Amino acid sequence: MFFHDLKLETELIIEHRIDNLVEHELHMHDFLEINVLLQNESRFQLLDREYTGDAGDVFLFRPYAPHYNLAKDAEKPIEWIMVLFSPSIVRLIPNGYRLLFPFYTEEACPHIPASSEYAKGIQAAARAAYEEQEKKEPGWESVQFMRFIDILVHVFRYAVSCSAGQGERAQEVDEGVAPVVEHILRHITEDIDVRELIEMYGRGKTYFYTHFKQAVGVTPNQFIHRLRLQIAMHLLKTTSKSITDIAFECGYNSIHYFNKHFKQYSEVSPREFRKVAKQAM
Repeated sequence: MFFHDLKLETELIIEHRIDNLVEHELHMHDFLEINVLLQNESRFQLLDREYTGDAGDVFLFRPYAPHYNLAKDAEKPIEWIMVLFSPSIVRLIPNGYRLLFPFYTEEACPHIPASSEYAKGIQAAARAAYEEQEKKEPGWESVQFMRFIDILVHVFRYAVSCSAGQGERAQEVDEGVAPVVEHILRHITEDIDVRELIEMYGRGKTYFYTHFKQAVGVTPNQFIHRLRLQIAMHLLKTTSKSITDIAFECGYNSIHYFNKHFKQYSEVSPREFRKVAKQAM
């Protein structure tokens, strides 16, 4: 299954995992995910690239980005803490919507090296959050949530530190953009009317477009196409479904429209992409 329709009983899950898989089909979901590598070398596998991770590294998996965390050596299982959460959880944090900036823009690098002070802070907070869950002492949920906020703050500060210009834009993220982005994530393969998004935002069209782009780095339409085409690329690579079926499954009502946007995004046609992807497997 290419899409994991995860049903979280809570808005936050923190798990300790150990695995020695060196190959696995990529999966995707609409939640935000942080992996904190504790031991041995990992391959953070994405659809079109791969990052090598060392103990202490942190990796962000963005919504609808096909991914999997793999061991580099089957004889050396990787150990990591996975933080999985719904975007809606930030409503409980003062100015929390700003902290989601690194998960939505492709300008922020998803790989935070262990040598970074931010990675060290994230690892300490993740360990503490998991320990609270294991001990379950009175009030542990509140303490865990505070550690989770620490994790998000360190991730955000790392993204800000990567580029002065990007950091300035991140500081200007408008609070109203967060629920709009979450709505897009929840309905990405359905018809999405930008006019409804503007109405949800509650302010004028120009204001909406300006502040959405400040938060995400692209316009609402570009963001929607990016997510849909990530899904399409994964389906082209891993299934034998027809290009027409994939187009409709990803939310496109016109094969011509799908082909046009696919080529703009990947610089090749869907047919050419599938051919190259199959040859590489």
